[in-house]
Amino acid sequence: MTCPMCHATERCGVRMPALKAAIFDRIKAGGDVGATSVKIIADIYGDRREVKPTAIKSHVNQINDALVATDFRIRSDGGRWHLVKEGNAR
Repeated sequence: MTCPMCHATERCGVRMPALKAAIFDRIKAGGDVGATSVKIIADIYGDRREVKPTAIKSHVNQINDALVATDFRIRSDGGRWHLVKEGNAR
């Protein structure tokens, strides 16, 4: 369910702003193959202002901070982002 006021939504039991939820969704949809920053930028930002891959890295770090109490993390294998279940929830 999306909040009609702020457009925040929930992923893995964690409330996320719409942009971070969209990034999370693209990474999750990448499955075993993963999702590149370039593909995420193309899917989410389209032809809006230029966005660098480091922006996606920053968002992923913030998403991982939000996921700290869950078993899920987003990891990179050196070019592709993957959602993984680690089983280390605090």
